[in-house]
Amino acid sequence: MQEQIEIAKINRFLASAGPIVVEVTRAVLQARGCEVKEEGSGLDLAFSIKFSRKELKFYVQNLLLEIVTVDRDEEPLRFDEGLKDFDYFMTKMARAINSKLCVLFAVLKEDDFEAAIENICKDAKDYERIRIWRFDENNGGRTKSRADTSEPSNNC
Repeated sequence: MQEQIEIAKINRFLASAGPIVVEVTRAVLQARGCEVKEEGSGLDLAFSIKFSRKELKFYVQNLLLEIVTVDRDEEPLRFDEGLKDFDYFMTKMARAINSKLCVLFAVLKEDDFEAAIENICKDAKDYERIRIWRFDENNGGRTKSRADTSEPSNNC
C-alpha cells in the first residue's frame, strides 16, 4: 500500500513539475546553440539534439527520476518530500540538469568520443549518476563505448 502511495506522489509531481524540468532543459540546450526536437512524451521523452556536426539523443527519464525521488535506483521508489519546498525543488532541479548537461556538452565539444568519455570519467565525482551509451550505426548498431558513474565509488 505504501508503495502505491509513493508512486501516486511521484506521478502527481511529475505531471505538474515535469513540464517545467523539460522546458528548462530545452532552454539551456537552445541557449548553448543546440537544435532540439522532442520525441515521445512523459518518461519516454527524448530530445534529439544537433550541435555542429554531431547528433545525439538525450532521454529525460533519469533526469526526472533523479529530481522526484530520494534515489532513482531504489526499490521501491520513494518521493522526495523535500520537493514540497519550492526553493529545494529549484536547487535540486538546477543541480540535476547541470550535472546531466555538463556531461552532454563534454561529449558534444570533443571530436574524439573516447577522449570525451575519458574526460567525463575524470570528472565523474562532480556528476549525478550518469550512463552513456554509444551506438555506432556503421558498426551494425552494436555498442562501441560506454561510461557509467551510477555507483558512487565507480571511477568509470
